[in-house]
Amino acid sequence: MHTIPLIIFICPIISILLGIIGYITLKKIYPPVFLVAIVGIIATFVWFNSTFTFWIFIYAFLAFAAAFATKVITTKHQQRSLYGFK
Repeated sequence: MHTIPLIIFICPIISILLGIIGYITLKKIYPPVFLVAIVGIIATFVWFNSTFTFWIFIYAFLAFAAAFATKVITTKHQQRSLYGFK
């Protein structure tokens, strides 16, 4: 398994998807961020070395940004449908 494509492409996509799905299912921003951080810490000790810790912060930020964007979009959509706009 090549680690560079995994770190640069696959893990960010997974963390963004976890942020979106986590907010949709739980209706809270922080649990997906904590999930990504905990999984990243476990991955640091199991598969990667201590330099992967830098990437954990980036992935947690991506999960937070995705969850926050999902919150903004769903809130705006609910407000628009509440007032009768399409």
